[in-house]
Amino acid sequence: MDNENRTRIRFNPEGLAAHIIIDPPPPGGEIIIDGQVVDMSYSGIKIRLKEPLGQAVEDAELRISIVLPESRVPVSIHGMIKHIHEKRECGLQYNLDKHSEDEFDELMFECVKLAPHNGEG
Repeated sequence: MDNENRTRIRFNPEGLAAHIIIDPPPPGGEIIIDGQVVDMSYSGIKIRLKEPLGQAVEDAELRISIVLPESRVPVSIHGMIKHIHEKRECGLQYNLDKHSEDEFDELMFECVKLAPHNGEG
């Protein structure tokens, strides 16, 4: 297991689908990659993808599209790929300059409800 020094608590919103959209689209047209959220925090999100990422995607700006589980409101989060594991699992860091704290509060509030509770708190 990795020994990480994270400043933000991560949680796993079970069953939450996410879509990665390359922004702006490459010359061949818009690329959308479907996946499932593995875990997330106020600073980033890890997504397990249904298909591998291409090399051209690694340095691209992108949007993460999620439909909030309770309100069914669609949310788009801007970010960059931070790391890739086995080409099907990637960690993305949010571009915090493009979002308000209220937007992240709403996202986290709804998504944390999907996380399994382990009896703490």
